[in-house]
Amino acid sequence: MRKGHDGLCGIVAEKMNLDFMSGAIFLFINKSRRLSKCLYFDGTGLVIVHKRIEIGSFMDFSSFDDTQKIKMSELALIFEGAKLKLPLSPDNLKIYK
Repeated sequence: MRKGHDGLCGIVAEKMNLDFMSGAIFLFINKSRRLSKCLYFDGTGLVIVHKRIEIGSFMDFSSFDDTQKIKMSELALIFEGAKLKLPLSPDNLKIYK
């Protein structure tokens, strides 16, 4: 969770082989599942949203493929601590574990 804009863009471009300027939102969760970062390009620049959960943890993403598309409403549920089941609905958001 130490990476900033450039580091997260590097992961998206090099490891995920995706375009970080595509308008997709890329969600990164740390190992303890208490910290997350979202990276997206809003048309004028890169935006990072960072969330730390104080009680509980984010859902376990170990059963996901390296990338998984979800809806914005599902992202909101994840941020609220919900535990979603696979398969998730296609949309413009990717999860990388």
